[in-house]
Amino acid sequence: MRSSTMTSADETCALCKMLLLTVIMLFGHAHAVRVQSMTYKHKDPMTGRELTCNRCPPGFHMQTHCTADQETKCVPCMPNHFTQFWNYLSKCLYCSSCPSDQIVKRECSPLHDVECECKHDFYWNSQFCQKHMECPSGYGVKQKGTAHKNTECEKCPNDSYSNSSSALATCVQHTDCMSHGQQVVLKGTDWHDNLCASCEELETGGAFRLLREILPNFFAHQKIRRKKMSVVVKKLLRGVEKKQLGDVKGPNGSQILQDHITSWIKDASHEMLKNLPETLKKLCLHNIAEKLEKILRKVEGALTMHCNSEMLSN
Repeated sequence: MRSSTMTSADETCALCKMLLLTVIMLFGHAHAVRVQSMTYKHKDPMTGRELTCNRCPPGFHMQTHCTADQETKCVPCMPNHFTQFWNYLSKCLYCSSCPSDQIVKRECSPLHDVECECKHDFYWNSQFCQKHMECPSGYGVKQKGTAHKNTECEKCPNDSYSNSSSALATCVQHTDCMSHGQQVVLKGTDWHDNLCASCEELETGGAFRLLREILPNFFAHQKIRRKKMSVVVKKLLRGVEKKQLGDVKGPNGSQILQDHITSWIKDASHEMLKNLPETLKKLCLHNIAEKLEKILRKVEGALTMHCNSEMLSN
């Protein structure tokens, strides 16, 4: 039993020695590589002898190889050229240029190449710069994007809203109508503010003036497909020519269509706005039409709901 225990201890000791020897060998190899990187092998064309020549330091390049009685001759890099490591290059490397979507973070020098980073509103995404994501309406910016990180969005909490698609805007608190001596014509959501108006404004059609302000955002928030939105615009702008619509199939097509909607809403009469849900139903946008009808009912009923008692008391 004792003999068995001693044998086990001897084996453990032997393994420890082997492990230690392996570590020493690896360390020695790594050290040798570092030392070797300062030199290089060169065959002397005159004598045929293999020589160990010194490499040139960063910021220099090799002009002539070493000989049996002369060191490697190194010369500095010319302007707009560099070498970052010990080398025996016959020429320094030419400085790079930053791509169009990047800016210079650090200028090129004899010791290193130019360093680039994504320009404003862009961030580095694996292998290229990508534009910061815009938070859609109903969402605000939680963390602005940087040169290395995309925008971080968050859904607007209760009593706050964001009415635009933005990479910068945060959620904003709903306006307190009562503190301004006004009535809530339409309660705010995550994509629009409270619509506030006094009874005097409601009596003179002020509710519809407020409605015009949020209708463009209403359409933007519905995420209607571009092809369908194009049909809506053509229906509203009767007789409009294709040239007048603009390049709705291009990269800015959605914004062009949204601009047409905004322009139409601005000039539309009360009657045209009231008939808008029916127009949407004819285009098979029933869900959106129902949402709009609900908003219109609340706006039209605001005068009766909030101001009749006040008018009677006067």
